Amino acid sequence: MWYVASSMTNNTGKQILNVFRFPVTLTFIQFGLVALCCFTAARLFGATHIRKPTTDITRTIVPLAVFLIVGHVFSSIAISRIPVSLVHTIKALAPLFTVLFYRVIFQVSYTKNVYVSLLPLTLGVILACSFTFSNNMVGLACALGSCFVFVTQNIFSKKILFKESKLGDRNPNKLDKMNVLFYSSSISFLLMIPLWLYSDGKGLFGSSDDTSNVGTSTDISMARLIYYFFLNGTMNFGQNWFAFTTLSLTSPVTYSILSLLKRIFVIVMSIVWFGQQVTWTQSFGILLTFVGLWLYQKAKQDVDRGEREKSMEMLPTSLGNGNDSIKNL
Repeated sequence: MWYVASSMTNNTGKQILNVFRFPVTLTFIQFGLVALCCFTAARLFGATHIRKPTTDITRTIVPLAVFLIVGHVFSSIAISRIPVSLVHTIKALAPLFTVLFYRVIFQVSYTKNVYVSLLPLTLGVILACSFTFSNNMVGLACALGSCFVFVTQNIFSKKILFKESKLGDRNPNKLDKMNVLFYSSSISFLLMIPLWLYSDGKGLFGSSDDTSNVGTSTDISMARLIYYFFLNGTMNFGQNWFAFTTLSLTSPVTYSILSLLKRIFVIVMSIVWFGQQVTWTQSFGILLTFVGLWLYQKAKQDVDRGEREKSMEMLPTSLGNGNDSIKNL
């Protein structure tokens, strides 16, 4: 179900953006629907208890929301311009950015197996991006930017945000995963209002003289477009819900392997969904990317050990008990 929800989120998003050229609006509505689904699940199905907002919650979640906004907007722009399969192939460069970030910023040392795994990964993404038309450079850049933002968000959250917040493991009122999802989506939705009005407001609510610039295809009815938006938002919520459930039922290693397989599933399903024509060079590049991810997964114990040892050296011992707070995400 996690795989299916992830695939549906990406493919319905692409389907929307093929006829509705407002990627910021798509992201804006996604955040709103995810927050609404969290609230509904809590109230009607007793999935969790949504806690009252506090200063600590706001102070902790707002930086996370900023990362989410930038990352998701970049991702939506990328999906509007290039195939979903290519967006996720580029996002597979996350291990490369992670290793480089820790190596340069935190001076973490890794074994040669880690660096060897990055070679087929990087070459695979380069080949997968080959034969891409020059007018898709914005899409490629946004996909790369989205990957970098989410890697930075993960490192920032792990090293600073949740480690220093008062929502750590010792706090009996700490946020569970559903509360983190609810507040991150809600705050992201509210923070996006000015950006949405500036970016898409004029095009969506402009005068009749501006209809040529709206960018909405007449090939789809408004009812069907609303249906796709609703399906996309609920599947986005489902993606997070099933990911949380999977993580709670498996070990971190198993979950990491399943995440790798999920990316492969999403890429393959998007190619099938849209009947995408893939050249032999691009196919070989995608295959190399999978091989690189698999090799990185095997070497990931070295990555985790290196990051953990460096964290022990850099952080005060008083913060040591918060090492696993990031798992709330």
